[in-house]
Amino acid sequence: MYEDQRYVDMLLEILNKQIDTLHEALGITKEQEIIANTKEFDSESFDETLSRKDVCIARLNELDNGFVSVYDRVGKIIKSNPDKYKEQILTMQELIRRCTDIGNEIQTLEARNKDKLAACFAGKKQEYNAKQTAATVAGKYNTIMKNVNSAGMGVRFFQDK
Repeated sequence: MYEDQRYVDMLLEILNKQIDTLHEALGITKEQEIIANTKEFDSESFDETLSRKDVCIARLNELDNGFVSVYDRVGKIIKSNPDKYKEQILTMQELIRRCTDIGNEIQTLEARNKDKLAACFAGKKQEYNAKQTAATVAGKYNTIMKNVNSAGMGVRFFQDK
């Protein structure tokens, strides 16, 4: 019996750690929103937030696997004794709701950030294409002028005028 209670306590502890990790991921997602909203996109800062978020996601996966593992051991006992574990069941349900709410908030922010980043990257691509076009035109102009000058045509052309 004591062991069963210990497993139930572990489930609550895992859920609380998931909430903490989700809050951390939410904070990182808000940082990404700030980066996406700045006029000059800071790719290094954004990459750093991605790395930190990857750590959170890995931790969430570990916690989720741990929860499933512990629940597999004690789930039947909890279900067969709902009165005994009523308070813990209610607490778990509330913690799971909080996890879901935070997860939904992260997804909403992620969707907004995705749109902002897509617009940012589209602008960078246009800027890059414009620079490439200008460089290509300048290169062609220089090539033509070298050919004209090496043939002596440039001098004659300007002398005739």
